[in-house]
Amino acid sequence: MTPAQALAQLCARASLYDLRDRAARARSAADLRKMFFALLPVVDPDLFVEAGAHDGAGARRARRLLPKARVVAYEGNPHNHARFSKNHDFAALGVEYVLSALSDTDTPQTFKVLTADRHSAQGVHSGRSSLLLREDPKAEYETVTVPGLRLDGLAKDVTRAALWVDVEGASEKVLAGAGALLDKTALMMIEVESAPFWQGQWLVHDVLAHLMGRGLVPIARDFERKHQFNILLMSEPALTLPEVLPVLELQHSLARYRGG
Repeated sequence: MTPAQALAQLCARASLYDLRDRAARARSAADLRKMFFALLPVVDPDLFVEAGAHDGAGARRARRLLPKARVVAYEGNPHNHARFSKNHDFAALGVEYVLSALSDTDTPQTFKVLTADRHSAQGVHSGRSSLLLREDPKAEYETVTVPGLRLDGLAKDVTRAALWVDVEGASEKVLAGAGALLDKTALMMIEVESAPFWQGQWLVHDVLAHLMGRGLVPIARDFERKHQFNILLMSEPALTLPEVLPVLELQHSLARYRGG
């Protein structure tokens, strides 16, 4: 199956939502997150990674579901990292909350903290900053240097991993530095774009081609925005786990029921 064919099949999930309604689009995103976290304890990874963690909410939730796993959250915006490190005692929670821009090299990275766009000024704590420049001539940035890191460095001694990747267009860099870990990834949720928001970014077909080439199977998506959404993928071995299909069936059923 090609990425285009896979994406066309995933569009059938739109029948669960009225995509003319902004609230229904938001509900589709919430439903996909519920599916991801429902699958997480079934897959039972020994490593959970949240890439582009912002306040680390995903990692904190994963910690509660995976008491024995290593849980790591990476945030590239130093303003966010400082703010949320004060708000949460990550060490006490058992979450490694790390200031780092995930990339294809273990060298310092130039991170663009968005301060304004075509619509308005942006606070430095927004979740829209990236390693990449936006496709917006009116975008303004505070440029900072932060540690860079390849996810490959986490692959040693890992049997099974789960990833949540939300890196504002920088998927190519993150995935290029994650080959060894992707080979051990059982469950993944990743934000993608079907039209360019950032300069030189991979679009959804590029991301799917890369991940499907690593043996990951796209199984569901949301419809949060017209050209920006999340895709859920699983490895073929994970899909054969006895409780996976019942969880998928129930989550699809609940999504339809909640929309009724």
